[in-house]
Amino acid sequence: MSQSPKLLLGPLIGGLSDTAANLWARADGPGRLRAWLGRRADFSDAAEAGKSRPLRAEDGFAGVAPVGGLRRETTYYYAVTLTGRPPAKPDGQFTTFPRPGRPRPFSFAFGSCFCPGKIANGEIFASLESHRRAVETDAARKLRFTLLIGDQVYADDWKFNGLKEQYGEKGRVAVSLEDYRNVYAHVWGNEHFRAALTNLPAFMTLDDHEVDDDWRWTSSFRRAGSIPWWDKIGRFFKGRKAEEWRLPRRRILAALQAYWEHQGMHAPPMTLPPEVDEDGQYVLERYAPGSLAYSFTYGCAAFFVLDTRSMRVKKGNDRRMLGDDQWRILKAWLLDAKDRYPVKFIVTSCSILFPMWIDIPGDRWSGFREERDKLLRFIGENDIRGVYFLAGDLHSGHAVSAEIGPKGCRVPVWEFCSTPFEQETNRWARCMYLPILSGLAGNQKPVFTTHEPHFGVVEVTYPRGKPSVKFCLYNRAGDPLHPPVGD
Repeated sequence: MSQSPKLLLGPLIGGLSDTAANLWARADGPGRLRAWLGRRADFSDAAEAGKSRPLRAEDGFAGVAPVGGLRRETTYYYAVTLTGRPPAKPDGQFTTFPRPGRPRPFSFAFGSCFCPGKIANGEIFASLESHRRAVETDAARKLRFTLLIGDQVYADDWKFNGLKEQYGEKGRVAVSLEDYRNVYAHVWGNEHFRAALTNLPAFMTLDDHEVDDDWRWTSSFRRAGSIPWWDKIGRFFKGRKAEEWRLPRRRILAALQAYWEHQGMHAPPMTLPPEVDEDGQYVLERYAPGSLAYSFTYGCAAFFVLDTRSMRVKKGNDRRMLGDDQWRILKAWLLDAKDRYPVKFIVTSCSILFPMWIDIPGDRWSGFREERDKLLRFIGENDIRGVYFLAGDLHSGHAVSAEIGPKGCRVPVWEFCSTPFEQETNRWARCMYLPILSGLAGNQKPVFTTHEPHFGVVEVTYPRGKPSVKFCLYNRAGDPLHPPVGD
């Protein structure tokens, strides 16, 4: 007699807006997710509010139960089950967003780079959950959601990606769809990570380690990818198999399928989604349009979450990060948000305003200077004010203020960087900073850097009707690492 399926991962709250949410989970077998909502903490008024499509093996038995018709700025208690029986208690809670364009004070958390077991075992997310509870009754400081902006798993770290269970003590770099799914099951099964995201709605995007270290396509035809030569040589001399340092197209597609199952399917609708074939796999041919980018709003603040990876090409002089289609929709979003939203966050997995004079892989925006400068020029020439970059990746946190655009039409911006959640840190970041030298940035000021593991918090308020944006980093003990910075 077969056992009933159980939830393997989740639940978590994705794609939250003023009237809807995507409740996500992954099961260990076929079934259907059922979403239950109530307004009472004891869940005595719970009712079924939505259900997923049948969970399929083709999607790793991951799914979304969408719920709509919700009231704005309202707290709901929720549960996700695999049966039609009403649960006795909720899994967690969330509060819907205000009407787009309505000024409301709020805070959110963000960060990147989570590799549990390497330096700690998820305690940073326990600290984040403690912080969430501590500020729950403060309207301005209450955490409304979190942004996880890359390296939510380290599929290429054979020591800590959880694949030793399948392959023995030597472990393995993830190379197949099953491998990538097992990495997510290991990392996201961390009790502290899972508990934090039960009550904190999440918006996510990928960086490199969801596939492999510093990976990119080798040509615009997107037939194969590559990782840096030192990774290849290092793995070769450590006795890794060839499949662990080669990056054929099928491996990239497997990693992106796992990304979709765990991070993409519960996000807001992609602004221009990539084409898929009849099996639901990304096409990603040379001229296939689209990207994994999306946008959302919270009151008077607008967010554009970039996809800096799936379209990235780097081979000789052929260097592209966003691709033509993503660049077009980013420009349209900036122009549309210019006067409608006084606060604009551009979420990028890698830093724009913190180049390093030692950057051998050229993996950040400084390695794609033409596109970086095009973005800085566009913001300045169109006088788009109130822009804040949110970045990760560097394994050190920072805040940088600058004025960007051509001389004579520059606008002030900030970059806030929060990384790592839990990973080895870059102790030399402060010494490696190099200002942008292209002439499209001036008055560049690195306000602080820190290399201690942390999570970041941004607070947006509207004193006297004008927006104020502050940024602070918190360590595993929950203590602030510096005074709040911003404007």
